[in-house]
This record gives sequence, structure tokens and C-alpha cells, in this order.
Amino acid sequence: MPIDIDEFRNYLKIDKHALDQELEEQPMLFFKISEAYIEAAAERDMLKEQMATVDAKLDSKVRQAFDTADEKYTEAMVKNSVQTDKKHEDAVTKYFEAKKQADLLLALKEAFQSRAYMLKDMCSLYTANYFEESSVRADARTDRATYRMGRERIATARSQRE
Repeated sequence: MPIDIDEFRNYLKIDKHALDQELEEQPMLFFKISEAYIEAAAERDMLKEQMATVDAKLDSKVRQAFDTADEKYTEAMVKNSVQTDKKHEDAVTKYFEAKKQADLLLALKEAFQSRAYMLKDMCSLYTANYFEESSVRADARTDRATYRMGRERIATARSQRE
């Protein structure tokens, strides 16, 4: 079940005004990413094994060809013949594509783990009213009034001491 990495990359964004929805969706998104990573890692591992099998068969074929031609050969000659064969190249290409996909999904999975921690922190900020806009906004008038009231309190306190 291949997933669109770019689509899930967009799901990493957190809407601070819909934390309840984000919290509900996080486990399912994380599960989908984890499941996709497991499948990609399995495919990568299978292709690595197939690459080893292709190389072993090519190695045997090259050695047999040298033996049939009654030519002397070195390990380096056999290795070079295997490395330059089209079947080896195809197997390596498939393996590296699968490895890249698995690595991207692993990075995405780790990002979603980080997202879970961020959601927790953002919920703490929400409960502390961090995102709330104050019903009374300070402006020049309220600042002057606050300053004046503070000065009056200080003056009253001084006069009571005398």
C-alpha cells in the first residue's frame, strides 16, 4: 500500500485552532505511516536478498565461462564481470529505489513521533490560555489609566505613612 509522502508531509502541520481534531487524527496517521514504513522496509530487504542472489548466479556463470574457455582468472576479474553485468545493475537500481523509499518513510515516521510531542505541548499551552486573545486590549488610554491608578495608590500609601 504505497502512500503519497507529499500528502502525509502536509499532515505534519498542526492547526492550533483545531487541537481536538489533530489529537483524534494523530494515532491513525501515525499508524498509516508506520504500516507503510514496515512494508517499504520489507520490500527493501527482499530486494537486497534478490540482489545477492543475482550476484551469486552471475558469479557462478562468469566462473563457468572462464572454466569453459580454459582461461585463468582472478577474483577481481570475476567481481568486475559481475559488477558490470546488466542484471546486477538492474538489481542494484531497484534496491536503491526501495531503500530511498524506506528511508523517506522512516524520516516521516520520526516526524510524526515528534508531532505527537508537539501536540502534547500545544495542548498544555492551550490549557494555559496561551492562544487566547485578551478581552481587554491595552492601548494608550488604558496604559495611562493604569499608570495613573498606580501613581494614586503609591501616593495614598505614602500619605497614610505620614
